[in-house]
Amino acid sequence: MSLLYEYRVFLFSGFIQTLLMSLVVALGTTAVAILLVAMLQSKLRLVSRLGYALVEVLRDIPLMVNVLMVYFMLPLIGLGFGPFWSVCVAISIWGGANGAQILRAGLHSVGQGQRETAAAFNFGPVKTLFLIVLPQAMPVILPPYISLMTAVVQATSLGAVVGATELLRAGQILIEQTTIMRGGSPAYLVYGSILVVYFVLCSLISFVGARLEAYYQRPYRTDASRKIDARAHEIEATVQTSA
Repeated sequence: MSLLYEYRVFLFSGFIQTLLMSLVVALGTTAVAILLVAMLQSKLRLVSRLGYALVEVLRDIPLMVNVLMVYFMLPLIGLGFGPFWSVCVAISIWGGANGAQILRAGLHSVGQGQRETAAAFNFGPVKTLFLIVLPQAMPVILPPYISLMTAVVQATSLGAVVGATELLRAGQILIEQTTIMRGGSPAYLVYGSILVVYFVLCSLISFVGARLEAYYQRPYRTDASRKIDARAHEIEATVQTSA
């Protein structure tokens, strides 16, 4: 533990880099997922087929290969990124392709009758999406999407492969230097500590996701359903009495 304390500043800088990378890939994954699902839902046949092809191709490429392609091949066409952004772009593309399928499945879980009812009340497409469709789709979307978020956060450790100085890479440098200068490898200590950090980080994401899921599932709980039914019967009785 004294070794970790001695190099706390160096390891903390790697941890901050991991947090920043996690935030970027979470936002990037969501943005790419929304773009792709918009293409999948497009009424233009060419656009929807292009979206489907992109989703299938991006999902089928291994994430490690995706990172290496972005880092080594994009500079050949003048789109070179540094290690940090190469990893963020690669993970966001991969995560977005998987997230698009999750969003598509969630949106399709809401029956067409809901949209027709919204149209009957003169709701526009945007208002229907945010007020009618999404609140009902969220209980379906959230569990797999939160799992995807934990997966992309864990995938930021691939930054060590291309030299991004995130937490895992900082740990590798510390192990190498300590082994050379002092002899003996502290790999079990360093990697064990990194494991704990990722576990805590992903557990926090899962906790927040569970709270959001519970929030959106409130109307579907037994107690809430009973209260809604009881209130509906009260209103019905009042209407009949008034009549």
